[in-house]
Amino acid sequence: MRVIVVGGGIGGLSAALALRAAGAEVTVYERAPGPHAAQAGHGLVLWHNAVLALRALGLEPEVRKIGHELHRHLFRDMRGRRIAEWSMARMAGRFDAPVYSVSRPALHALLAGRVGDDLVLDSRCTGFTATGDGVVVRFAGGREERADLLVGADGLRSTVRAALLPGDPPPRYAGFTAFQGVIRLPGSGVPEHTFLSTWGRGRWFVCYRLADDHVYWDGVLGDRVAPRLGATPLGLLAAEFGGWPDPVPDLIAATGADDVTPVHVFDRPPLRRWGHGPVTLLGDAAHPMTFNLGQGAGQAIEDALVLGEELAGGDVPAALTAYEARRVTRTARMVRRSRANGELTRWRHPIACAARDAFMRLTFDRLVYRKTYQLTMAIDFARETGERSET
Repeated sequence: MRVIVVGGGIGGLSAALALRAAGAEVTVYERAPGPHAAQAGHGLVLWHNAVLALRALGLEPEVRKIGHELHRHLFRDMRGRRIAEWSMARMAGRFDAPVYSVSRPALHALLAGRVGDDLVLDSRCTGFTATGDGVVVRFAGGREERADLLVGADGLRSTVRAALLPGDPPPRYAGFTAFQGVIRLPGSGVPEHTFLSTWGRGRWFVCYRLADDHVYWDGVLGDRVAPRLGATPLGLLAAEFGGWPDPVPDLIAATGADDVTPVHVFDRPPLRRWGHGPVTLLGDAAHPMTFNLGQGAGQAIEDALVLGEELAGGDVPAALTAYEARRVTRTARMVRRSRANGELTRWRHPIACAARDAFMRLTFDRLVYRKTYQLTMAIDFARETGERSET
């Protein structure tokens, strides 16, 4: 079976490895001219389910080398008062899988190294035509390639999705912008093995350590926060997060202008189907979600593993039907919950925020903790892949 994957990000490269393990001949085409441009970015968290999927792909030893293990998720308010705490370490024992923070470029380099020469850079897909026995994929410059299956893993504004779903509405803005930074800062003040999440009024700040004394931080501002005229990103952040508890001001102050990136956050409403004929979608091309559950990369890796499992039988139409049946409902829940969680970070009114924080104090340690893990942390997925799970 010959498979073309369009998009050489984390999802597309994971798909190549899973499909190769299923016996397919796979080529990944990426529009970026170089490997660094193909996956610009900062930090991400690989939750238990993502680690289980990477383990199934044979990558966990390498992930352990580039990752920094996280043991707890600490929520606090803008005055530094504790709201709730989730034990990642306890759930690591339950699911037989830890949680890692990783540099996104480092994870991408790991995957790209495994894919090797089957990753073709500087190749922009312009469309495709389904045929009676497969699909012909077109690229800029007039090149055409034939395959039995086309997998669109080309992100939020997917060319494959646009051709597959004519009239598909554009991505929807989630109402906030994330200013992302990575710095090397020994003695940063970020607690060891901790995902630190600080909630304010229309503002939200998260940070965690990466390997080699690096720290990832993310200052999130809702669209109701009016930027000051002429303010630079760092100037805006210093003003909006001034007076917040340590280490927030210090992280912003230690970051250079070239080391912070504003990212406008988008998603799409869930689809009931995302494939047709010999063409399917994966990752953000299929189900882009906000980062408020930290599941974008994890769900793309899960997609890849499940697609490989289903295609191992060699029947493309049956495999794609089964792939969607296993993935559509699960990812739709993630999209909806992520967007709902993001709305909470946009609240600005003091009374509303006080009520939100009180609700979090009462429910996050137990009720929301349990429900979130049931939704996102590998309950259904672990059963499907034969890993240990508990309800």
